[in-house]
Order: sequence, then structure tokens, then C-alpha cells
Amino acid sequence: MNPALARAAALLAAVAAIPAAAILTRADRDDGEYRELATRYPATVSLGAAGGAGVLIGPRWVLTAAQPAAALRDRKPAATVVIAGQAHGVQAVFIHPDWKPGGDADIALVLLREAAVDAATSPIYRSGDEAGEAVRLVGFGETGAIGAKAPGPADGKARAAINTVDRVGPRTLGLRIKPKEEASDLQGAAAPGDAGAPGYLEVGGRIFVGGIVSAAEDANGDGIRGNVGDWDRLTRVSAFAAWIDEVTGRLAAEEAAAAVGDTERR
Repeated sequence: MNPALARAAALLAAVAAIPAAAILTRADRDDGEYRELATRYPATVSLGAAGGAGVLIGPRWVLTAAQPAAALRDRKPAATVVIAGQAHGVQAVFIHPDWKPGGDADIALVLLREAAVDAATSPIYRSGDEAGEAVRLVGFGETGAIGAKAPGPADGKARAAINTVDRVGPRTLGLRIKPKEEASDLQGAAAPGDAGAPGYLEVGGRIFVGGIVSAAEDANGDGIRGNVGDWDRLTRVSAFAAWIDEVTGRLAAEEAAAAVGDTERR
């Protein structure tokens, strides 16, 4: 093989996306700081037995990644999502039509049968200026120290970490895992167990969901997920704002028309 092609193939193998999402933490920081930070983002939702996480963007709508959404859709008996201590049945799941494993359209919407009354929600981020912004990742999955060969088991506790958008693609955001001298005090990294975890942006005193955790890239090729030099890949929510609006708007119109029809038949 041509040496240049060989190097390119090796690079592609090194950065191949591997399923991920949860929060690995800095070994020199107290775990309680990560758990306290997570309390500031109550719109984050654990998807429970189906695995993964998401974010409540409306009283009946959970935004998440495609894989956990598919697990909710296919689960038997029918899955429920617990929000603010209340179990909510899943009415429908909408996976982006462009999604394929490893692709860049890793986003889905979950429609709840009933509204999560009084639960916190987060609006989606619609601007295209994410580069350089701080991102708060919130997840429930496996945890442990950044760079550890194997994370510890999930304990069901939410943790949040502060990273930076270091790479912006048409449909993705990239967060580089940095050495501690370059990182935030509460840097974190994605790990197995929480695909679909939200990445929040804080702009003008408001909290928006700007990304959905999709995969981790083992950029340094050491086989360890979430080590220094690796990347977390998030689906870029602003790139899918029109699709989110179309799905949620269509369902609202259909339900309104059905309600009118019921009234006319009475």
C-alpha cells in the first residue's frame, strides 16, 4: 500500500467512533463537585432500563440519541421514562431519517403519552456560534477517572462536567479531552452507559441544549475511552432545529385536528 494511504488508514482507525456517553471525572477533583453541578440542569432525563439519557425540551418531548431511542421503541413490555418521580409511557419515537450507526445524524425525539407536569425543560440552541463555548455534559452512566482502563459501574447518580467546543462540523460538535493544565477544573469525558446525554450551553443567563452525546473517538489510539487526547462527539442540535420543529409541530397539528374531529362528532 502507498505509505500515505497507509498512514491515512491508520488515522481513520485511530479515530473510529466508539459508542459512548456518561461522565468520567478528573482524579484530582471531588466527585461531589460533579454531582452538585448536575443539579443545576434538571431537564436531564435518565432513560432507565432502556439505557442512555436525554433532555426534556417540552412537556411531552425528550431529545436524545438514536440508539437509546430505538431501545425505548423496541422494548417489551412497553418502556416508561421516570421524570420528577413520575413514570411516563412512551407514545412514539422519531429517529432522524438520515441516521445510521456511526453517522452524523445521531438524534431522535421521544413523545410521552402525557405531559411531564411542572418538570423543568430546556430550549434547543438555534445559533451557529458554538465554537469555543463551554459545554456542560450531564450523564447517569458509568463513571471513574479520566484515562482509567475501565470505568466503574453506573450508580444512577447524575454528574455534570465542563468542557469546551473545540471542533464544529456541519452536524457535529467535538470536545477534546485535555491535559489538566489546559482543562477546566471540572473537565469530564464520555464513557459507556449514557448515550444521548445532553450538552448544555449557557448564553445570556439562559440554559440551552446545544449537543447530544453520540460517540467517543479514541484519537490517541490507546484503546482507552475518554483519555487525554481523545474526543467526545456530540450531535449538533442547531443543525437539526428545523427537523425538531417539523416533528413536534406536525404532531401538535395532528392532535389538534383529532380533537376538533372528536368535538364535531359529539
